[in-house]
Amino acid sequence: MRQVRTAVYFSGPVQTLIHKFKYENMFALARPLADWMAQSWPQWDYVPDMIVPIPLHRHRQQARGYNQSELLAAQLCRHVGLPLMTTLLRRERYTQPQVGLSAVDRHANLSGAFTADADLVHGKHILLIDDVFTTGATLSVATEILLTAGAQTVSGYCLARAKQR
Repeated sequence: MRQVRTAVYFSGPVQTLIHKFKYENMFALARPLADWMAQSWPQWDYVPDMIVPIPLHRHRQQARGYNQSELLAAQLCRHVGLPLMTTLLRRERYTQPQVGLSAVDRHANLSGAFTADADLVHGKHILLIDDVFTTGATLSVATEILLTAGAQTVSGYCLARAKQR
C-alpha cells in the first residue's frame, strides 16, 4: 500500500455517527460523512485514476441493505471528480465480522476473500475507500489482490482511524 490517510479519529460523536450509519440504516449520513472526507482530502503521491470502495460479501450487503463504503465513495466522487468503480474488486468469500479480532486474526479472516478484475486494474493508480481503519488488515489484503492483478499503485482513504489496542 502506497499511502493510507483518514479524515477523522474514530471517537466520541464520530464513533456514534459511524455506528448509526453502518448498523442502524442511517445511510443518509453518507453525504455529511463524505463531506468530511472531501474537506480533509490529502495530497497523494500518485493522483488516483479511480476510487474503489471495499466491497461487502453479497450476503452481508443483502442483510444490511447497502455497503457503507460504497455510499461514502459515491459521495466522495462527487467532490473530487474521480470515477467510482464498484465491480473491479469483489468479496467472493464470506468472512466473519472483523470487530473484536486481533490484527493477525483480521488478516487471516480476510485471506482469500477478495478477487479483482485484472483488465480493469492493470496499470492503474487505485484509491481504496473504507469507513474505519483499525489495523489495516482489510486494506492490506485488498491491496495485495489489486497489485497482483496488475495495479500500478494502491492507496487507502478511510473516514476514521480507530485507536490501536
